[in-house]
Amino acid sequence: MHEKFILCSGCGKKYPLTKKIFRCEKCGGSLEIIFDYSKLKKVVSNLDSRDFNHARYTEFYPVKNIISLKEGGTPLLRSKNIEKTLSLGFELYFKYEAENPTGSFKDRGSSVEISKALEFKAEKVVCPSTGNMGASVAAYSGIANLECVVFVPKDTIATKIQQIMDYGGKVFRVKGNYGYAAELAMKAFKEHNAYLLGDYLYRREGTKSVGFELAEEIDADYVFCPVGNGTLISAVWKAYIEFKALGLVKKTPRLVGVQASGCSPVVKAWETGEEIKPVNGKTVAVAIECGNPLDGKRALISIKESNGFAVSVNDKEIIKAMQLLDRKEALLSEPAGAASFAGLLKTKDQVEKGSKVVCLITGHGLKTLKAQQQKIKNISSKDLKAIF
Repeated sequence: MHEKFILCSGCGKKYPLTKKIFRCEKCGGSLEIIFDYSKLKKVVSNLDSRDFNHARYTEFYPVKNIISLKEGGTPLLRSKNIEKTLSLGFELYFKYEAENPTGSFKDRGSSVEISKALEFKAEKVVCPSTGNMGASVAAYSGIANLECVVFVPKDTIATKIQQIMDYGGKVFRVKGNYGYAAELAMKAFKEHNAYLLGDYLYRREGTKSVGFELAEEIDADYVFCPVGNGTLISAVWKAYIEFKALGLVKKTPRLVGVQASGCSPVVKAWETGEEIKPVNGKTVAVAIECGNPLDGKRALISIKESNGFAVSVNDKEIIKAMQLLDRKEALLSEPAGAASFAGLLKTKDQVEKGSKVVCLITGHGLKTLKAQQQKIKNISSKDLKAIF
């Protein structure tokens, strides 16, 4: 293992790696793992000989043994139609995270989180979720023989709850939003000895693998990321920073954080230059409906350090982007997954011509499908002429 210590990015307090901790005890800030890059440099020279998936980057994870469902290695796809149809003037790519085992990018983080839970000899895990993380941790808990409890907001989509239950997770609705679910999960950790999962330090470490893959796949100029709690965009940035420190990449992309306008505390903080202020938000993109983002500060830092920017898109813009992906690229995406592309559509004139642009499509559309209520006509052979 090549990590040195746990560091609070808020106040700078250090903690030993053996401490079971998820937020800074001094200031409540976000924590991160600090690695010894001189040691890492000696063991990552053989990356090219490894399979292209999440386990390729084992030394970059703060765990001894990795629990895996063959996550990662998701396709990076050049636009088939949209790039030409809209005359964008730059190369458009989609990183399709829907092809992970449970249908979202969350599997990358769950692999490391569950592995760490086993190291801490956990028997029961708990996490707050709007759906995708719950399904993912339930799946990984199952293969690790851990009991899994998931707290979801009261308006969580039924299909996502069903997926959690199908994987063996115990689901409980809370009388409130995601923020309240997170509070209850933290209380279960502190008072009932359940191991806490969620958008904390170990999940960020696992989620880095999507950034590592991008760094190896494409010399991107921009990466558009949906932002809920902010863990994804901060993980992508940490991946690039680590690769650069090891001499594995020479340049880093500009990161663009995209939130739904109905729940956009990170974007508002970016625009005003003020601290993140919690909101009671609502959006069709429920997977990024995080009014008090756990990793919001790190998201802002990542955007700033990468010379990127943040933008909000309304629900109509998200649905439009989702439909374009579905119908023009054959990429079925849930609303939150399409938010990154919606952000690009809104800001495409800010992207320099000739750039290489990646949109992270973070979750499968099958997770949020609703039955069509339109009446479908019955036909016979005599009706064919009217149809065609």
